[in-house]
Amino acid sequence: MALSNDERREISETIARSCRIMGKLDMTHAALGHVSYRIPGTDTMLIKAKGPDEVGVRYTRPEDIIEVDFNANKIWGPDGLQPPSESYLHLWMYKKNPEVQCVIHIHPRPAVLLTICNKPILPIYSAYGTGVSLALEGVETYQRSIRILNDELGEDFATFMGTKKVALMRGHGISVVGSSVEDATVRAIALDELTTMNYQAYLLGDPQPIPDIDLEFMKKPQETNKGRGSVGGEVGMLATWRYYSMLTDEYETG
Repeated sequence: MALSNDERREISETIARSCRIMGKLDMTHAALGHVSYRIPGTDTMLIKAKGPDEVGVRYTRPEDIIEVDFNANKIWGPDGLQPPSESYLHLWMYKKNPEVQCVIHIHPRPAVLLTICNKPILPIYSAYGTGVSLALEGVETYQRSIRILNDELGEDFATFMGTKKVALMRGHGISVVGSSVEDATVRAIALDELTTMNYQAYLLGDPQPIPDIDLEFMKKPQETNKGRGSVGGEVGMLATWRYYSMLTDEYETG
């Protein structure tokens, strides 16, 4: 599906906003990291660019988003920008899993430190935040401590990820996928919260998972659109996206 100029601009702004939110939350190291979006019906993606004219994740603008094909070649974008060297991480996630619409790769320090020390990610809270659901599903670590620079490594990492929504990368960072840019961003924030809490708990002592009775309760399908409290599902995810947009001054009141 070819994008109109308006559609390209709208999607690029959403990708750029995701980058700026995570940058302002200090979820990545320096200028590193990238967010991509699969253009429906094509073998191409929009992705935060690198190159001579790049800016850091925290300062990403719509004009910093380029179109890249599934051979990691730029097919649209300014001359001073080029595909990230780790475009293969993104494109192989799209090749392996048709359900994935967005891929995020960033370098949050607590997650990296936990992988260096081989500390497991435990479900140490439930009512505190949504990250417990990720811990219950299991947060695994890709053991290669290198950048994903070619097709071989991209396919290997995508095979490791399978249908998982999140993964840590030893001494490197995290990768997260979602059904939209908003979905992947909210999940990345939840993973950062989970790894940060685990990291701090390990510093304090010997963290313990929440009680078994609560673990079993959390594993049950959660009701959405209920009459009290926050809703779940996509509506709840978008409310969380809106919160972080407002928190980081990225919310447009129209």
